[in-house]
Amino acid sequence: MSQEQNVRVLVFDLDGTLVPTMEDYADRAAQLMEESFGTPFALARRSYFATSGLPFEKQLRQLYPGQDTDPVAQRFEDWKDGYLTGIAIAPDTAALLQRWRDSGLLVVISSNNLEQYVERLASDWPVDCALGYRAPSMDDPGFAKGEPHFGAIEERFGIDRSAFLFTGDSPNDAHIAAAARVRFRALLTDAFGPEDFERAVPGTRTLMNLADLGDHIATVADAVTSL
Repeated sequence: MSQEQNVRVLVFDLDGTLVPTMEDYADRAAQLMEESFGTPFALARRSYFATSGLPFEKQLRQLYPGQDTDPVAQRFEDWKDGYLTGIAIAPDTAALLQRWRDSGLLVVISSNNLEQYVERLASDWPVDCALGYRAPSMDDPGFAKGEPHFGAIEERFGIDRSAFLFTGDSPNDAHIAAAARVRFRALLTDAFGPEDFERAVPGTRTLMNLADLGDHIATVADAVTSL
């Protein structure tokens, strides 16, 4: 397997990639979509996954243009606030992140979950920083996965994005990485298979699990030697 050279920063999506929250999110989102817009539960659930990777408020605006969706998004976020207090990173996942940090790599979370949830969840995880979503307002352009996050990571660590490798579990993550010219690996889940990522961004390489990522990156020593 050819390895990615000169990787210095591992960037990870959060939900569905580092913690298995997406099935529960889909159930709650579909319930709200059925109650609020009359969409049959199964169709609503599929629609949730089809637009996953975006903040939920943007998913709803995309799915129900012209409708008043923000109150529904707020109900979802209010539910999520309590739900996430019971979520913890799996020990084997934490061990992987720590091992990569010990090897000299920086580990960063880039999520479209709300900033306060991401920061709270990752407060004691082995990561160098955790970035979440902040909605735009009158005096704030907002902050989101993609160009804003990648730019912030570059500025914070003084490392060009050409040294980033981003891992996510949705085709939207693949689109985001391609638009920002950041290398990407797709973590396969029950929601999305290789064909979904191939349709999104042809040539996307996939992982069966997070541990496989180690086979895709050269060690820091290898990267330095290749310069």
